[in-house]
Amino acid sequence: MATGRLVTDSASGWTAIDFSAADPYLQKDKMYRMVVTTDVGGLEAGIGWYSSSGNPYPRGSSPATNYDFSFRTYMVADYSVSPGNSQIFSTHSSLVADGSSQTMVTVRLWDAQGNVLTSGGAAVTISATAGTVGVVTDNRDGTYSAKLTAPTSAGSGVVSASVDGTMLDATASVQFTSGEFSTLHSTVTASDLVVRADGQSSAEIIVRLQDDYEHPIAGKRLMLEANSGQSVIQNVYGTTDAEGLTAFSVSNTAAEKVTYMVKEEASGLALLQTVSISFTYDQPPRIILEADPPSATYGSVKVTVSASVYGEFNQISAVKWAAGSRDIAYFAAAGTEITDHFAVQENGVYSVYVADVAGNANVSNIEISNIVPLSSNADLIAWELTGLGGQVRFDFKAGAASYTVNADHAVYALKMRLAAADELSALQINGSQISPNLITGEYPLAIGENRFEVTVTAQDHTTRTYILTVIRSAAPAEPAADSGTNPSSSPAITLSQPPQNRSILIRINDKGVSGMASFDINADQIKAITVRIDTGSLKNVLESLFLKLEEALTIAIEEEADKLTLRLPGSAISSLMDKQVAAIAMKTRNGQYRLPLAEIGNRLPDFTDETEVQITIERGDSKALAGLQEAADQGGFRLVAAPIYFEVHIVRQGVRQEISSFNHYVERVIYLPKDAHAASAVMVWDQKLGARPVATVFAEVDGQRAAVIQSLTNSAYILVAKTPAFTDLAGHWAAKEISDMNSRMIVQGIDGTRFAPGAAITRAELAALLARALGLPEATGQSSFRDVAESSWYREAVESVQAYGIMDGFADGTFKPQQAVTRQEAIVTIIRALQMADAASVTDSAGKAVDLSVYADSGEIGSWADEAIRIAIAEGLVQGYGEELRPGKPLTRAETAVLLYRMLIQARLING
Repeated sequence: MATGRLVTDSASGWTAIDFSAADPYLQKDKMYRMVVTTDVGGLEAGIGWYSSSGNPYPRGSSPATNYDFSFRTYMVADYSVSPGNSQIFSTHSSLVADGSSQTMVTVRLWDAQGNVLTSGGAAVTISATAGTVGVVTDNRDGTYSAKLTAPTSAGSGVVSASVDGTMLDATASVQFTSGEFSTLHSTVTASDLVVRADGQSSAEIIVRLQDDYEHPIAGKRLMLEANSGQSVIQNVYGTTDAEGLTAFSVSNTAAEKVTYMVKEEASGLALLQTVSISFTYDQPPRIILEADPPSATYGSVKVTVSASVYGEFNQISAVKWAAGSRDIAYFAAAGTEITDHFAVQENGVYSVYVADVAGNANVSNIEISNIVPLSSNADLIAWELTGLGGQVRFDFKAGAASYTVNADHAVYALKMRLAAADELSALQINGSQISPNLITGEYPLAIGENRFEVTVTAQDHTTRTYILTVIRSAAPAEPAADSGTNPSSSPAITLSQPPQNRSILIRINDKGVSGMASFDINADQIKAITVRIDTGSLKNVLESLFLKLEEALTIAIEEEADKLTLRLPGSAISSLMDKQVAAIAMKTRNGQYRLPLAEIGNRLPDFTDETEVQITIERGDSKALAGLQEAADQGGFRLVAAPIYFEVHIVRQGVRQEISSFNHYVERVIYLPKDAHAASAVMVWDQKLGARPVATVFAEVDGQRAAVIQSLTNSAYILVAKTPAFTDLAGHWAAKEISDMNSRMIVQGIDGTRFAPGAAITRAELAALLARALGLPEATGQSSFRDVAESSWYREAVESVQAYGIMDGFADGTFKPQQAVTRQEAIVTIIRALQMADAASVTDSAGKAVDLSVYADSGEIGSWADEAIRIAIAEGLVQGYGEELRPGKPLTRAETAVLLYRMLIQARLING
């Protein structure tokens, strides 16, 4: 390992051997051998010293007379931190995977000599492969600690540490386990909810035991109990497997309905979910459900329904499905009708209902659990620009989100090609969807700054925004005119000027047509497209389309612009009406407008070429609407996107008349931009009356998320978001409907945090709610009720509901705004509102026979409310209190909100 040499001449001395190099070390508690030799010497040669020297070191022996020898060694100890000796340990070896359980992780430092360090100051980091590690604390005693918080996913995690950038050899393992079983999140389902009571047929009851985070609980012994009856449970006890599942088989020989509950044997706790099975002597339809794909998928799962009935002349009469575990009674008024399949996008339990013409019905459940989380990757990996009229230099750098590019004046437009890291991500430019990896259409460039906002939306709706600013230079100055130049002559247009009046391709009922649309940029840099359709061209198009009766003429403009206008001569309108075309539909990147021809056909006695109809869709600016932001702040809602204007004008002999209101609901569509999945309502902005909600269905239109609006007026429409914040609705039976209606800006609280669901509703409040729910515009004229003051907050609402025939006053000329509303009064107004909204199902059900005599208090129903109550019961809008209807009972605020919610759903003015 090392050597040393000492040369002396009749003298004593020492030599040193150094073991402090990187290798080798002398280690504690390890024995080493030292060999000492003498090279030259006589009779008295030796190594040592006189015994009288008093040297304290232990001695050995020597062949020389009166001599002995000894050795003195020195070591320089290595006290640096040892990654191999240092330790890391966790207070708990396992945690419940609940996102909050914690354990203390401690690092204890040792040096290379095996000594525990007792002072702090080292740079220690602690990390884990699962869970969240908190801030590391230097305890100043050679230990360092941090809290590890469990994740919400079960599994194992490895905790490691580093000191001054060097990883320790030791690690610690922590298991993240399922928590205690949850009576709320565990599920109980049945393979069949209707079983033949023959003692042989059986249903399987499947129990999935889970904790609060839906982790499976294995090894628990469960017991199935029936609330009553004669049913037979084949095995009363079952133990959950690794997936938390166990199953029970039940049969019966008695025709009865049996409710089954599940208890955990050790604790005696019962799961909240139960399942009821009807045993019948009749033979219910047989249902087989198959999920496709059966393996893990990012997309939707298709559930195929195979149903069969018993009896030679029997056949299936209805097939429906619904989310959740549902019984047969649920499908009497709910569920979605299908033929033989449906698709779902979320994991969960789904119910399928099948009925036959013999009156038998059955429900079967299927649990979908193979839909995996969608990708959150919203990165761009490629972005290319192509200049029209010249080149544009652009270098895309992954990770950068903002770019500024200069373009010569000759470049009048751009085309782009973009690609996302995840091929399933959606791409938008300035709110309009584009196809990935394909060259886009043209984007005109105005002089100065042109801002392009690219939004990448991942599968799970995670978004990332990229900003491109293209600065187009102004045209070069014209040369000064010399003495021979005619000062009145106009300068020639150079080739570098953008073709502002170029022709644009449009589509009429999906057929491409050119020469009818032109592009222009006005002095305010507003990009506008105008479509002019003359009568002759329209006739040619109509003859080639073979439009069916009552079909719409659809004009689609695919190019981007701020303002888009469709101009139709009066004779073209006459041609469309002669062919019984139902409506004109205008589709743009800003939105869609479906205008029934009946709404403009009755405005003039005739339509000639001296008349022109103009339909405009224009993207506006929220800041330009004075008072809008203030209204949003006061109303507690947030502006989600720029306003979209919908306008209709009739120009006749130079006079331009705006059509601002309609006799029936007119449909408009606004596409949802980025982050608009949070949008909860659409508001109409009126400079005089402020913002008011309009009926809106949020759905997918032409592959894009959109707000489908039904409104009686033209104006500016704005997407908004409202978050309910009522504190007095926890556990209330109507909390869901009240929150939904509040997010739609229809119902409001009595203050910022309270709704007061049990308080009675007044006639003034009901009028205001109906006006907001139906989006009624302000009525013209003054109130005819002597107790409705001009300055009262409800005057406009009372005038509107009276004008539309929804609410009346009393014989003495009063409205009695502060009088409480009874159930039968409210039902009458709701049915009138549905009829006003052209709800076909309600209108058709007016003659349905409902026997009111089954209710003990039917004699209290006023004759004026009899028909409305029959319709409301038949349509499932209202329910009784057992054997009573209580028609004279004052309506509460909660009951009113639910009644309005059901009304809007029934009229298809909103979706749930």
